[in-house]
Amino acid sequence: MKKRAFAIVLAGLLSLPAVTVAQDTAADELPEAGSILDSGRYTSDFVGPDIEFSAGEDWLVGPSGDGPIFTLEYIGAPGSVLSFTRFDGETFLDSCDPSSMTIVEPTVARLAEIVAGNPYLNPGVPQLADVDGFTGLSLDVGVPAYAECALPYVLIWAIPVGEGGEFVQMANQQSRFLFLDVEGDVIVIAIETFPGVPFGGFLDAASELIETVRITPGEYVPPEPTAEPEPTAEPEDSAKPAASPSASPPSGSGTSA
Repeated sequence: MKKRAFAIVLAGLLSLPAVTVAQDTAADELPEAGSILDSGRYTSDFVGPDIEFSAGEDWLVGPSGDGPIFTLEYIGAPGSVLSFTRFDGETFLDSCDPSSMTIVEPTVARLAEIVAGNPYLNPGVPQLADVDGFTGLSLDVGVPAYAECALPYVLIWAIPVGEGGEFVQMANQQSRFLFLDVEGDVIVIAIETFPGVPFGGFLDAASELIETVRITPGEYVPPEPTAEPEPTAEPEDSAKPAASPSASPPSGSGTSA
């Protein structure tokens, strides 16, 4: 039933156009990590496209590193994070193995399929999403307790910042992901709380901020594909080398920066 619902929602997504809404209000550059925001309008181009939004004094700027991501932490509920990220196709063949990273086609449908198909997650039915006229999919995810994975979290995808750029989910965590197609860039808006932190109130606050978001597309740069291993010279009667794992579709993966 979930697969049928996913296919119906995806078909609806592909039929919707993307429209950009113009803005005339000036916005301040997003300040450095640790800054508590004053009430006002802010902008950041960290993810490629320019993301502009309005925020009140109950938000502070979280850590982001050097990758295509910025985060906001909600002061009203410590342990609540709203992040804006670009997905360039880096994901995991095995959600419990950090060395299994590979690169897939970076599309909204592919990322939603990876998250919805992860065996460790409990996803809801995907819904059509729209942020500033850019369409995509919204997916709610819960994480039941699990014992099979040796890691303290489940790997889903990654951003190119080197070590520490993995998006993960932990047992008893709740999240909502918005996957948007912004003229070729896949932008992910993640609403997440740490385990034990109430999700409902934060979801309302994050959704209110997201309603103020305006997006100006950037220049799309396609990611480099996963390199295939160099062939080695072997006798004619030897078996051919096995295919690279990157040629196989991922079995699914997980989320959080």
